[in-house]
Amino acid sequence: MQFKDNATLEERNKIINSTIEEFTTGLPHDQPIASPIGGDIREAIDYAFQPANDMDKILDALEGMTGNESEEISTWAIKTRDTIIQRSPTSVRVALQQLRKSKAWSIAETFRREHAMASKFMEHPDFVEGVSSLLIRKPRTKPQWQPSELSKVVDADIDAFFTATPDLELLSTEDYSEYPHAWIGLPREKDVESFVNEKGNVTIDETVDHFVAITGGKLGAKEKVEELLSRKATEEDGRLRWNRDRA
Repeated sequence: MQFKDNATLEERNKIINSTIEEFTTGLPHDQPIASPIGGDIREAIDYAFQPANDMDKILDALEGMTGNESEEISTWAIKTRDTIIQRSPTSVRVALQQLRKSKAWSIAETFRREHAMASKFMEHPDFVEGVSSLLIRKPRTKPQWQPSELSKVVDADIDAFFTATPDLELLSTEDYSEYPHAWIGLPREKDVESFVNEKGNVTIDETVDHFVAITGGKLGAKEKVEELLSRKATEEDGRLRWNRDRA
């Protein structure tokens, strides 16, 4: 690859992106584009995780899917629920809270807050217990978490992870809330949603063609948009409507 001396960062990124695309060899022939977390599994993830604001509701939703007629969904729900229950109740609740709060964080704030949270966890007994039970004790033992159940984790203990003073000094002063190079990747869900809603009278083919065009025919763009539309939109009289009532 060759760059002009006065080429901007965006121009250089375009050259890199087009070069990578030139050497792509195609999508896997033996599995669907949605695999392994698309299609029915992705719908199950949306159902269980997106609407819920507390872990008890998530666990209830997962338990309700354990008897699903789809063996794939039932197996996923059982495994996911068991995994959550086995983890430190404190870390599970902190992780869920972080997912909710971090939507409003910039990249710099994310680095600082995650550093503060990690430092806080180093002081928590569950960190030592987790390392000891999995790596030090032979044979491995079941961790004895403190507290041992999700219901026993008090809100004040969770809030403490988010009120810890972020003191990480970053090397760069640059900051952003939206990834500045997202145009290099595949179309984002929110971009597809905006296109469908703003156009108001668009077909599946028109939507797919639009995103294939603006990505320069990027490998996987067509498949991703089609998968998104199959889950998130409804076709009525040949026109698309985004399902706002679905997570």
